[in-house]
Amino acid sequence: MNRNNKRKIILIDDNAILRTIFGHMIRGFSGYEIEFHAFKDALDFLEQADIIGPSDTPILFVDINMPFMTGWELMDRLEDNTDFINRSKIYIISSSSSKSDQDQLANYPFISGFVLKPFDKDLLYEILQKY
Repeated sequence: MNRNNKRKIILIDDNAILRTIFGHMIRGFSGYEIEFHAFKDALDFLEQADIIGPSDTPILFVDINMPFMTGWELMDRLEDNTDFINRSKIYIISSSSSKSDQDQLANYPFISGFVLKPFDKDLLYEILQKY
């Protein structure tokens, strides 16, 4: 567990409705205390990445298709930060199940998985219980 005895869950998605629904689902999870942060795009996340302390082990859910910087471009930026990558669990989220997106996952071995939108509450809880 991290320094605050809370699990940090971070959602990076440009869809405001999805961020709201995801937040409600996360807050309803009773497995452990959760600190939830939502960002409208990857640049917003990078500007405020200091919310993740050196001992935190966050779970990130990152949308592929966002304005300004795609989820893949964010992965390119993050992959050089080995310490962060090793402490984090990262899930790519998308409303598309295209083969090219699935193939792209192979370029980022640090990604823990791919989640298709809309979120299934049971799948989300299953992911959270793993860590």
